[in-house]
Amino acid sequence: MTELPAGLDALIERARSLTDRFAAEGHRLYFVGGVVRDHLLARARSEQDLDCTTDARPPQIKVLVADIAEAVWTQGERFGTIGCTVDGQIYEITTHRAESYDEASRKPTVSFGDDIADDLARRDFTVNAMAVDLLDRRLVDPFGGRDDLEAGVMRTPLDPEVSFSEDPLRMLRAARFHAGYGLEPRPELRAAITALLDRMAIVSVERVRDELQKLLLLDDPAPGLRMLAETGLLPRVVPSLGYLSPAEAEARGVETASVARDAAARWAALLAPDGIEVADLVARRFSGALTRDVIWFSSARNWVDEPGSRPAAPGRIRRDAALVPSDRDLPELLDWVEALRRLHGGDTDDVEAYRRGHAALLAAEPDLADPAPVLSGEEVCAVLGIAPGPDVGVAMKWLREMRLDEGPIDPAVAVERLLAWWPDRPTGAGSG
Repeated sequence: MTELPAGLDALIERARSLTDRFAAEGHRLYFVGGVVRDHLLARARSEQDLDCTTDARPPQIKVLVADIAEAVWTQGERFGTIGCTVDGQIYEITTHRAESYDEASRKPTVSFGDDIADDLARRDFTVNAMAVDLLDRRLVDPFGGRDDLEAGVMRTPLDPEVSFSEDPLRMLRAARFHAGYGLEPRPELRAAITALLDRMAIVSVERVRDELQKLLLLDDPAPGLRMLAETGLLPRVVPSLGYLSPAEAEARGVETASVARDAAARWAALLAPDGIEVADLVARRFSGALTRDVIWFSSARNWVDEPGSRPAAPGRIRRDAALVPSDRDLPELLDWVEALRRLHGGDTDDVEAYRRGHAALLAAEPDLADPAPVLSGEEVCAVLGIAPGPDVGVAMKWLREMRLDEGPIDPAVAVERLLAWWPDRPTGAGSG
């Protein structure tokens, strides 16, 4: 029997109550996929959810875990998955599958099976097609996944054209595993990707977006982006980057990796050099918050390329601070600019000067990110003798601009200056 890593043994022991419950009813339970792969690589993450597979059907799984689980959820039941928490550990338990895709379908047709080997044959790569029998503590590895891990090779359990045709997203996932695990795709795997590029059309925008984001958040996405360019897949998944050569795609990946491991920062580093349109992000089904944050980071791209173009003047810093998204901080933007500048050996003195200016201004003006109005709307109405309406908004906007230019202003001074400005305000600035 193959010896298992100590960490995996500990997880098996922790799952004993679950294993025994399934065995008592004549069912086998297996760890499968990432938990097996990562422990064999000594790359296991702490507090990870555990994927399991079993010959029990979803209704049986619910009954088996009902009185030993602290929580049970069934959102994935129609795909064969029941989630539960047992002794504080989260498990996703899925009935053995034998699934395939219709030529025009974006979703799998799921059929359940009884054989662990059949289930593993439907997995994406051999390194993910390994399982551990929790009762016998035995590695189940019918496709040589452990050997492939040791050799650094990427293969599919089935013929790659069959595997990729069934789920074309696996072609994009291959680039992620190449970058994240250093697995070298076999020539026939690369060839299958190039042959099946058109199949990507059936994959939903959301699945492509999520898989790309996983690639971008790796320590080094560059090899994956190069592989996408080499196989011809890059134009299908990021059309705006389709013109990049493999070397250029790799260089863009290096840029992406240089900024913080943050989804918005990484997307902005990837896309900003080519210009970003909000419509493109919406088309990718980015959330409103992610769209906002990507645009915010991208707004500083010119600063990356043009040192000194954003002076550390108080008025500029106040305006920049006022535009920071609610859950962000201006230093994050400075870090993004500085990282990209340093990557290319550029001088960062202007960024450091800006950083010092921001820190000093923030110390003097604690409300820098959200300046309090110089006067309230009611006060504006009283000072100008006008009723609530558009004119109040015009006056409030002018007061805000003055606040951003000059910093905190004594209300009495603000009143005096507002009264002087109001009669001669530009035509169209208010209805009068």
